[in-house]
Amino acid sequence: MTEKRKMAVQSRIKDLDDKYLACDPLPDPSNEKDLTTFITLWNEQNDKDLRSAVDNCQTAENVIKSINLIYCEALAQYDYIKIKWCRDYIKELRDIILRKYDEVSA
Repeated sequence: MTEKRKMAVQSRIKDLDDKYLACDPLPDPSNEKDLTTFITLWNEQNDKDLRSAVDNCQTAENVIKSINLIYCEALAQYDYIKIKWCRDYIKELRDIILRKYDEVSA
């Protein structure tokens, strides 16, 4: 089972990063440093109005969508460490989303 997991990880190696080719401004969820930087900066940012809060929360939902792809792959490979990692980051992002909406609507 672990040999197949290692082979699957090796088969995902790409020469060029699709994220940079697509000019995608979202953080790369497979790069934990990039993801935590995004979360920290977004968490510390104050939203001035409802529109900016909605835009920022939609960006966070797009990041969650990317994490869900990793989560599904981890479920398929029975990678329990990665499953917990995904669940933790999704919960953290959703908690920030709720807090941001509470702050802007207060």
